[in-house]
Amino acid sequence: MDNKTRIKILELSFNIMENLLTSKDFENKDELMSSAKKAVEISSRNEKMPIELKMAYAEAYKKLDGLTWEEILEIKEIISED
Repeated sequence: MDNKTRIKILELSFNIMENLLTSKDFENKDELMSSAKKAVEISSRNEKMPIELKMAYAEAYKKLDGLTWEEILEIKEIISED
């Protein structure tokens, strides 16, 4: 994968994370991760969706999974301020 594609996937993954975090007030990380997993599954089954976008959903899931609930709440607060 070339650098330009990798950067595009990373940018898309941040947009997906932001949309997920602002779409609903999740009670805990498990609830958030369940929604993120569903999004990854839906995107991976969509044959019309570009592979870069499918990879971005998977990347967003991976990033969220690596964060603590407190870190996720901090990110949500920062996003909400904009």
